[in-house]
Amino acid sequence: MKKLTEREALLFAFIVSCICLLATLGIAFAVGTALSGKQSQVTESRRFNSETVIQGRQVFVIHCVECHGFDARGDEGSDLHNLRSGDGLIHQIITGGIKGEMPGYGKVLNEADVRALIAYLRTLRN
Repeated sequence: MKKLTEREALLFAFIVSCICLLATLGIAFAVGTALSGKQSQVTESRRFNSETVIQGRQVFVIHCVECHGFDARGDEGSDLHNLRSGDGLIHQIITGGIKGEMPGYGKVLNEADVRALIAYLRTLRN
């Protein structure tokens, strides 16, 4: 087997590094594109009309203000701004509660009220 000169070895290392970098960028781009597609689907499903958000705010004031505060920053309960959980988990928490921390509202709120409350919570940003 032929020994490479220092220049050839350096060139070889450079080419291999470039190939690795391009492969990594390609994978990152593919994953990012796939994730952004899912993100846009989630965002589109979260577009609510203003009447729904107003209804959700009314539900919030009646049932949630005592613990979460009028600004939803969390007096006793959690800060509800910038929620990262999916709508399904939020729905489950609203209806089923959190043992020892939050009562469930599944028997108090109808499905439209829960959906409106989630729509309102999605509008809360820092």
